[in-house]
Amino acid sequence: MKRTDPQPSAHAVIARLGDISEVFAGIGVSREDSVEHPGEKLPVIGVRHLQDAGVAAIAELDSVGFASPSRALANAVHVDDVLLTGRGTVLKFGLVGPESDGAIASGNIIVVRPGPGVVGGALFALLASDTYRPKIEVLRRGATTLLSLSPKDIKNLEVTLPPIEEQHRIAALAIEAQAAYRAALEAAEIRRSLARAVMDARLFAHQTTGKTDD
Repeated sequence: MKRTDPQPSAHAVIARLGDISEVFAGIGVSREDSVEHPGEKLPVIGVRHLQDAGVAAIAELDSVGFASPSRALANAVHVDDVLLTGRGTVLKFGLVGPESDGAIASGNIIVVRPGPGVVGGALFALLASDTYRPKIEVLRRGATTLLSLSPKDIKNLEVTLPPIEEQHRIAALAIEAQAAYRAALEAAEIRRSLARAVMDARLFAHQTTGKTDD
């Protein structure tokens, strides 16, 4: 795989996506893989695990048994990998953080692993942007609403990234925004749970405190 200059700090990165990153699809998970196999079961990232707040944590993933765990581990994701849907009705993106590091990408996921001189958070922000998302959308194909995208489809996508220092600043903003969004979702879920508990207590209090006829 062609790599960029390892010291491009003063220059923008203008290249094909496949020249500045490793692009590959995850491993297919069959029904046979889903049953119990000898050896360790591994956490697998599917399309539904790509969220606006990042990629779901390993604790939230389904664990799947593989006939060949070593082959599955070749599809493990790393921090700063950019994930996007290879097959599905909706194009989704995710940036791998420490909470998802080491999970296995399923066959419906495409992994974009940044090469030297490319910061994962900045590449995520670029590909998921309103400018580049439509460019990727037109590469998806299919006869139904279930569209597909292959690594080969996007390797030739031309991308332009700012100098490395600016990439780091963009990545920090992307990660901060994800953390803020995740915290807001968690806070909203807590408030909703509390509200439901209060409503239930008021709605059904008479069923526990009321007297029944003899």
